[in-house]
Amino acid sequence: MHALSGYLEFPPDQREQTVAALRDVCARSREDPGCIDYWWAEDVERPDRFRFFECWATLEDFEAHQAQPYEVAFMADHVSRITGADAHVLDIGGRRSVLEG
Repeated sequence: MHALSGYLEFPPDQREQTVAALRDVCARSREDPGCIDYWWAEDVERPDRFRFFECWATLEDFEAHQAQPYEVAFMADHVSRITGADAHVLDIGGRRSVLEG
């Protein structure tokens, strides 16, 4: 599995534009092959900071996602506006439910 987590900070006066773009990129990303989990959430302590987590079955699935036209457009149109960021690749060996025995 290939996973990333982190945050991006956007200008506060562009919040509505940012939230709309994040909703769109989430909906599209979740449909991509190999997507295990993909989400964005606004930080409750920093309203201009949006945290993300994404997990892909393989590195190749992630790379295919990154090459999607909607993802390229998101990066060009919105990531270019960030005022702060941090991101990390996570080493994950597997996945299991904590609710199932």
